[in-house]
Amino acid sequence: MIKGLTGDSPVLNFFAAITDIPRCSKEEEKISDFLVQWAKDRDLEVIQDKWKNIVIKKPASKGYENEPTVILQGHMDMVCEAVKGYEHDFSNDPIEAVVEGDRIIAKNTTLGADDGIAVAMMLAILDGDYEHPALECLVTVEEETSMAGAHTIDGKYFEGRTLINIDSEEEGIITVGCAGGMVSEIIFEKAFKAPEKDAFLAIDLGGFRGGHSGSDIDDERGNPILLLARILREVSFDYDFELADFSGGSKPNAIPRDAEALIGVDAKDVDGIKAALKASADTILKEFVATDPNGVLKIEAASADKVLAQEVADGVINYLLVAPNGVNTFSKKIEGLVESSTNIGVAASDDEKIVFTMQIRSDVESKIHEIALKNRIAGELSGGTFRELSAYAPWEYAEESPLRDKAVKLWKDMTGKDATVEMIHAGLECGILQDSIGKMDMISIGPDMEGVHAPGENLSIASTNRVFDYLLELLKMKG
Repeated sequence: MIKGLTGDSPVLNFFAAITDIPRCSKEEEKISDFLVQWAKDRDLEVIQDKWKNIVIKKPASKGYENEPTVILQGHMDMVCEAVKGYEHDFSNDPIEAVVEGDRIIAKNTTLGADDGIAVAMMLAILDGDYEHPALECLVTVEEETSMAGAHTIDGKYFEGRTLINIDSEEEGIITVGCAGGMVSEIIFEKAFKAPEKDAFLAIDLGGFRGGHSGSDIDDERGNPILLLARILREVSFDYDFELADFSGGSKPNAIPRDAEALIGVDAKDVDGIKAALKASADTILKEFVATDPNGVLKIEAASADKVLAQEVADGVINYLLVAPNGVNTFSKKIEGLVESSTNIGVAASDDEKIVFTMQIRSDVESKIHEIALKNRIAGELSGGTFRELSAYAPWEYAEESPLRDKAVKLWKDMTGKDATVEMIHAGLECGILQDSIGKMDMISIGPDMEGVHAPGENLSIASTNRVFDYLLELLKMKG
């Protein structure tokens, strides 16, 4: 649902339709089934595998029958994030977006332009009358969580050995490599005791900007999960309290925007510990005034009938104070490019455990394992257990790439400007697809979008139309 969208852009109209279909990562059945029916309605060959990946094929247009087949690729899932306190059922409700000037923006949730815009561009090409070689349009699942779609797709479905990924987020940049990654967990099993304190405080550290854990990690935005642990440890030197619970964030690939803790204190110390918590927070938040000016600490009275055993409470807080987070190393080959990083994105609490989930990224595979090792040691020394959930290899730069050469030349011809050719510190499926399908000549492109993986995500209308025109011209190039 996009309020205020006008015009006859096929891409934007398809994108508007896609925003009405729930498609959180790991919940892709509705969008996958929609794509199957859409293709069947147009008599296009369509494959839906058991993972819900989709391949839609279209024959070459007249005059392009002898040109090599091209694979167009993007993912159907999205990161589902909402402003704290905003009620939105991502499993059933359409995304609510609005046009403001040149931007389509979802103010209270993520928009899903990452990577709904790729799906929209593919549908527009498949539905239209354009010049192009034979096309194999691959739409994968679970890109935002495990890369399972790229890992599981069967190479037997494809003839193409040229692939254009439409999952980049800045017009005029031709991406030719990306970081690999790993998602891992540190698990703290809960053990409880009866409270010795007679008052409880619910502490909320929120209002942080969040963002993409890859492309935004070098901004050094505040991570409230780590910062709340820091505040609690600082205050613990002056006040005795009991930790009853701790939680925060929602996705490992999104920088968290909030964190919460529940503590028990002596009633006589309530005013003093409130003041100490606020004083510590005020000092720490000044460090992030440039990146997270809206960070705020809130404290309310609460209740609890049990608290964590001291060893568990200490382990949780101490782990967060020593675990790796943020930029680890910068590239020695490409100035300004983050080489390796990590993001503690989730602190999930239930009746039995507290689980911290981390997204590690690097274009050097050994660095992924180094950070994972540091995280494991930090967790185990604090009483936690390490578990690897998923991993994927980097997409390495190709010394020779006819597709890259054509893309660079075309951009210059169309705009009069030089395209930027770069590697990115984010996860794309390209490297994995080379394992699943076979070695291919690949690039990644996409229109301007901002704030991906966080509420307020927005997409440029003009840039979308320009990149679509560029893609059409790229498909028209022979040889």
